[in-house]
Amino acid sequence: MKQPPWLLAASGELEKGRRVVLDGDEARHAGGPLRLITGSPVVLTDGAGSVAAGSLVIERRGAAEVVVESVGRVPRPIPGLSLAVAVLAGSAMDVVAQKAVELGVDRLIPVCCARSQLSLKRAATRVDHWRRISRQALKQCRRAWAMDVASPASLAELLQLADADRGVVADAGGGTLAELPRRRERVLLIGPEGGFSAEEDAALDAAGWPRLRFARHVLRAETAAIAGAAILSEFNHR
Repeated sequence: MKQPPWLLAASGELEKGRRVVLDGDEARHAGGPLRLITGSPVVLTDGAGSVAAGSLVIERRGAAEVVVESVGRVPRPIPGLSLAVAVLAGSAMDVVAQKAVELGVDRLIPVCCARSQLSLKRAATRVDHWRRISRQALKQCRRAWAMDVASPASLAELLQLADADRGVVADAGGGTLAELPRRRERVLLIGPEGGFSAEEDAALDAAGWPRLRFARHVLRAETAAIAGAAILSEFNHR
């Protein structure tokens, strides 16, 4: 039996018996691509652990409500993988944000390195966009807790924030998973397509972050982010 589709609601609105007004994007998604009609069962989530079952009421084109019939709570997951990615330009970073949600990444940290495609200033203007993409991704993978998208940081700031025994650097010339102790709370760093500068490589080595390879060949940055998140998350949960 096909499961009801998920839609997004604002935090604090999910109460049994309440009629929750969907925002314009959610209403158009329900009546458009999802082809839902009045009476269709749906699930609402606020990205903060609340999940509600309800029935859709389409008022008119682009306007809809959901009558909440029951509300449940999903416990907050134990902190897991943080994915730190040297900021990519265009849609590549959008793809990383979306897939990181699907793979269960706890936090996405945009990092500005010497050879990143965006500066700290420009990256800061994209954070809200990446947060919207990550929030929309909750619906497809049926995830009750939103992924945290941090403000952009420099590599030096990242190294100050993360403990040395948590950090791992994706590197085609790195070691294997067998050499890495299991630890749920990891920070996986994906470098820029142009690679780290000599100074950045030295800082990573001084911080004691091991290098880890995820494939036989050199990967694009966005591919490394997705593959690394999938492999490291699974490895740490075994």
